[in-house]
This record gives sequence, C-alpha cells and structure tokens, in this order.
Amino acid sequence: MRVIARSAMLLALVLGGCADDDALVPDYTVLSAEGARHMSPSYSPDGKRIAWWAPGTDSLGEWQLWVASADLSAPVKLPVRGYNNLIAWSPDGTRIATMSTQFGVGSAVVVPVSGGEATRVTSNAGFDVPTAWYPDGDRLAYYASAGGGTITSFVVSIRTGVSAPAVAGEKRPYYAVPSPAGTHIAYQVVDGDRHTVWLADSAGRNARQLTMEGFESISPTSWSPDGRELLYVSRRTGTADIWVIPIDGKPARQLTRDVRNDFYGSWSSDGTWVAFVSERGRQTDVWVVPAAGGIERRITDTPAQEYTPARWRPGTHELTFVAEHAQSSVWAIDLANGTERRLTPDSIRVGAFFISPDGRQVVYTIVRGGGIHDLVVMPLAGGGSRVLLAGGGTVIQPRWSPDGSKIVFESDRGGTNDIWVIDASGGTPRQLVNWPGSEYSARWNADGSAVFFISGRDARVGDVWKVSPDGGEPTRVTRNGSVGNSIVTRAGVDDFFMGTIDPVGGQLGYSRVRPDGSLNAVGERANTFVSFISPSGDSLTGDVEQPDGKMRSMIISAAGGGGRIILKPGESVAWWSEDGSMLVYNISAGGARDLGIFRVADGTTRRLTTTPENEFGAEMTPDGKAVVFSRTKINQRIFTTDLSKLLAEGK
Repeated sequence: MRVIARSAMLLALVLGGCADDDALVPDYTVLSAEGARHMSPSYSPDGKRIAWWAPGTDSLGEWQLWVASADLSAPVKLPVRGYNNLIAWSPDGTRIATMSTQFGVGSAVVVPVSGGEATRVTSNAGFDVPTAWYPDGDRLAYYASAGGGTITSFVVSIRTGVSAPAVAGEKRPYYAVPSPAGTHIAYQVVDGDRHTVWLADSAGRNARQLTMEGFESISPTSWSPDGRELLYVSRRTGTADIWVIPIDGKPARQLTRDVRNDFYGSWSSDGTWVAFVSERGRQTDVWVVPAAGGIERRITDTPAQEYTPARWRPGTHELTFVAEHAQSSVWAIDLANGTERRLTPDSIRVGAFFISPDGRQVVYTIVRGGGIHDLVVMPLAGGGSRVLLAGGGTVIQPRWSPDGSKIVFESDRGGTNDIWVIDASGGTPRQLVNWPGSEYSARWNADGSAVFFISGRDARVGDVWKVSPDGGEPTRVTRNGSVGNSIVTRAGVDDFFMGTIDPVGGQLGYSRVRPDGSLNAVGERANTFVSFISPSGDSLTGDVEQPDGKMRSMIISAAGGGGRIILKPGESVAWWSEDGSMLVYNISAGGARDLGIFRVADGTTRRLTTTPENEFGAEMTPDGKAVVFSRTKINQRIFTTDLSKLLAEGK
C-alpha cells in the first residue's frame, strides 16, 4: 500500500548561507512495505517500470532482482541472483544488464524483463560489472578485474560476445562510462593514489584529461542528458563536493560547498537539476541544486539514512530514493545453556565491534548519522561504558592490539580515509598516516609492534604498508601493485594474507605474505576470499569458487592447494575459536542471517539463533564459553517525491 507522509520540519541552515531556510521538505510517497529491504532502484527509459534488488528468501544468502510498475505494483521476480549492485536498462527498456553470481564470483548478465533466462555476456575469470548501454542496444560497457592484476573497462557486443578495451592503449586502472549518445567515453583513471577524469571519443581514442587535482571520481550517473557535461565528486578541499565540468573545455563549476561530504550526484531528466546525498547536519539526506549553480534545497530531513544515489523518473521531476532505518545492538549468548543477554542499549545503532584479547571488554562504534561515529568501550560482563571518541568523523573497524593497550581504526576525520590509533585507556587519537589518498584495512602484526594497511600510493590498485603505532614514516611491505579487498592477520602468527588480483586471469584470490615481504598465491587460480587464519597458522577459512562456479566455504591449507568443504551453500565462517576447535558461522534463512557452531574435528554443527532479525559479525570469547554478535533489524524502503512545484519555485 502506498502511504503518504508529511514532514513539517524546517530546513537546516547550510553553512555559507546557501540553503533556503523558509522552505519545508516536500511530501513523499512510500512505495515499499514496512519491513522491506529494497535497494538500488532503477527506472526504465520510459519511466513506466522500476527494478530493484531485495534479499533472496532461500538459503543461498544472495540478493534477488525484481521489476514492477513504477509504483511497485505487479512485482515480478527475475531469474537473476547476485549482489546489490548497479542495474542498467537497455535503451528500448526490454532488457536489464547487471552483475550476477549465477556463473561465478560475478559475471555480467542480460535478462529480458518480460520473461526468460539470464544470459551471461562476459567470460572473464574474475568479476564483471556493467555500467551503461550504448544507444545501439548491442554494446555494453563494463569494468572487470583483469590480467596484469588490475581493474579495467571493456565494451562487449551482446550479439557477438566479443569484448574490447573501452579506451585504446590505457594501461592504468580505469573505470569508463559512455555518453548517452555514445559519442564520447568518460573515464576515471586511478594512478596510484591520484584519481582523475578523462575523456575519449566513441572509439576510445584521442584521450584528454579533464581534471587535474587528483581527487576526482565519476559514476554511471555522471553524464548530463545532452552529453555535454559531467558530474564528478572532488575531495580537493578535504571533504567531498559535487562539481560539473563541460566537455568542450570550459571551466568546471562547483555546485556544493558544505563542510561535510556531498556525493552520489544525478541529473534530472531535463538536465536542469542535480540531486545528491549529503552528510551535513549530522544526517545523511537527499538534496537538490540547480545544475547551473545556486541554492541547495533539502529534500529529506529524518534520522533515516539515504545513502544510495537518488534516481529521477524519466520525463518527470519525480525523485526516487532509498531510506534505511536500522536498529542494531550487541548481544552475547552462553554456549552452555543458550541464554542471551543484550550488551548495548536499544536506543543506539551499533556498527562494528571487537572483543579485547583478554575477553574482558568490547569496543564498538555508534553510528550517529551524517558520517559521524562514536567509539565506545564497555565491560563484557556488563556495566558502564566509556566513550573514547565522540563525533569528528567516521570510525571504521576498530581493532585491539595483541596486548589490549591500543585500538587502531580507520577514519575520515582528517579529510580522507586514514589510519588512526588511540590508547584503550583513552586520550587523544593519533593519526598514523596522512596521505592524500585513502588507506584502509588496518590490521596489527603478530606482536603488535606495527600496523599493516593497504594504500594505492605508487601502485596499480594497492599494496601493503606498515607503520609503528607510535608514529613515524610508513614503510612499504609489498610491491605487487594488485592488492585489494583486505588484510587477514592473527596475533602470534607472523605470516599474513591479503586479497590480490591474479596477474594472468584476473581472478580475485589471496596471497600469503612472509615477514620479508615475499608472497605466494593461495589456491590454484580460483576466486578465493580468505576470512580467518587458524591459531596454529597452518590453515585458513575462506569462500572458494568450485568447478561449477559456485562459492563454498572451505578450510584450506595456508600453503595453498588442498582443502575441504565445510558448510552448505550460502553459509560462511564468522570466527575461529582461540583453541582452533570451533568455527562460528552465518546461516541464511528466509532473507535473514542466523548463527551456528561448526566443530572442526568431526564436522558436526549446532544452530545458535533462529530469529527474524539478522545476526552477524560474531566473535567467540577467548575462553570459548560465549559468542558475542550483532543483532540488526533493517528497513530499506523506496520513497518517491514529486518536486515539480518546489523546483518551479526555485528557478
């Protein structure tokens, strides 16, 4: 049922005086039912239909593609499973291209919206993500993990199945999007930690650079409807802003100037307005601004988070967006008797959490909205919590040092995503890395004397660096250049593992790194996602692509080679106990996630939870007596609003 809701809250003032503080946020219509999880809505070219992703209801734990009328009536489930990713409609509106897991880790597929099976249109060994169709309805642009250990873009002919590079001669990692008429190709080049926007002709030749600062990025919604201008996001000021650049050589113009991040820009169908998501005012909301520049107007004003690109319905001034309302808390379950207890109050939304090495404390983040997180420590046995950090930016993946004295985390409080550390007893956080690009996947080494992290600095995709928790200049650990995904370490184990792109076939795999920086690939060129190292360091858990193209959880040798399948399809390992005897694992059931215990010695399992909420992020306490986990209830619903009157008044 469609529900009309009215918000009477005044617009928040935008710093710099660029907001209309007398206007009210507009009426909006809720298309999705209460409790739904609908993501990445995308309109057909004629605006009469809409497609979206929703969690599958089977045990595979994958997302399901749906299509319906523009008001979400008469929904039809399409035979496509995969991740919540981009949906690209063909120019005539009869087909959808997207990435699916049906043929491997992620392949580009095309499916008729009127019925019929999905067809795989790419054959790379890694992943292939469609970005946009050409107007001829035959060619499709996509980006992929590729040979040479890089990320690059291609164009495939649906009719012949032949792929070719989108930009001739480009050797750097890049991401390409053709213009609406197919006359040009815009592409984002990743040159170490510099990101710039370039332009080529329809054949991918005669390339020229459009932006110079090195902090720019584009998306599938970057092209203006007439193909004359490009939206891009720039972090030249330290936070993200929306810019527009004409492709004829005229100067770029800045559309947003707030002190918080503005991103996910998209053009109205007539090219006169730009919608974007902003973190201003300690919320994540949808705003619009005239494409020529001018007053920015708030469209949503609620604690819910709108964090995916807003979509304009073609031929109208209707704007569609997804709003998420989530309740998340940390719980503990006693393995001996199954009793549960809540550790954090239900009045907050908890992000990541980790148990201290001695099992006495839990560090967790509170998600406040608008890209603001708090960092909190509390006793595992219960009692008062201590706030280590309040506000100032994000706090991502806080992890205890092996001796429990420090906590390392990632944060954008300094501008870009960098590596920080704070004493577990409190105090002022210390920035360990302050480079122009983004650094991520901060992990402690075996004895806590250094922090590993991934950076794109002087690399094709990324490499591992390390830095002392006391500060100093970071030093390079690997020179592979194709590191992505994440680093996996374990206290007391000298070697660590990192995600890499296979230099031959482009598969997503993992490599073992020795203390001297030398590395060896794990597995035999099969897509592999390693999750944990055993306490002895001789085994790994991970999801490994099987000969039939399906991913299955396995225990594999840390030296590479053999292993054994341990869980059912759709189940994945969440934690390895300190004594090595048990694994905590996730179970997919009816679109939700539950927890179970797997015994390594005999393969027997025991279910821990059966609830309609999602339980994940689980850890076992060091003594093996309890499992601590996150319990989350998520609503992700599609909303739409008609901005015709508001935008007419704003001209």
